[in-house]
Amino acid sequence: MKVAICARSRFESAVHEARAASQRVKALGHSVSEVSLDDVKYSQLDGLDVACVFGGDGTMLHAARALAPHGVPLLGVNIGHLGFLTIATTKEFDAAFGDVAAGRYEVEERAMLEARLVRAGRDVVTALALNDVVVARGAQVRSIHIAVTVDGDPLIVYWSDGVITATATGSTAYGFSVGGPLILPTSRAITLVPIAPHLSFANAFVFEPGQRISLEVQDEPARLSIDGQVEHDLRAADRVEVRQPKTVTKLVRTAHARPFLDLLRQKILKEPGV
Repeated sequence: MKVAICARSRFESAVHEARAASQRVKALGHSVSEVSLDDVKYSQLDGLDVACVFGGDGTMLHAARALAPHGVPLLGVNIGHLGFLTIATTKEFDAAFGDVAAGRYEVEERAMLEARLVRAGRDVVTALALNDVVVARGAQVRSIHIAVTVDGDPLIVYWSDGVITATATGSTAYGFSVGGPLILPTSRAITLVPIAPHLSFANAFVFEPGQRISLEVQDEPARLSIDGQVEHDLRAADRVEVRQPKTVTKLVRTAHARPFLDLLRQKILKEPGV
């Protein structure tokens, strides 16, 4: 197999575990590329069978944006607390990788979002997100107006701290914290959730996968956030076009992967006995 061992250079423990795992995988006779997710050389991705990502859910989001366009399946190895996107601890990695090498795994596809920042009729930024695309107020502590259209038809003008558009995977993240619905992660639904709306409709919307959502900023300062990790300043009259692309994140699932509902009960619902 051709395998990428990935980590972010800023996380020393992840880098240490990734390097150790790389040596063990090489010893098994596999071809290994060590990939820094902060400086991906795309020549390293040619012909990959799997990318083993060492870190947490944040690192997995970073890996998804970088590697999903190349169709590389991701095996998430957790450093620290249990995550929604990782499937194995560092102690479980060898066994999980052994399952992958033996073909005892499935690939689960997760929908993504594509965001285009349009300014004065020109595309300024295009980015992928696995969790969410957020348009929100900037440094000043005041609400902003955001006009929402769906498939070209006006829906609502929010006066709020911002608006979140999220995938099903991202429904357990920022959107959930402001009252959005929890959606099973393999769903292709898109949610739209306002942040602290003032005298505006406060409930979330759930849209079909093919629908296109436009968020036009009517005040400034404002910010565009991609997965809570990449940000861009927005100006009044900027428009953020959100749609679901053909690109998906492929997650490797072995017997070590805990069911989503078990994770949900433990991490969010705080149910005893899990």
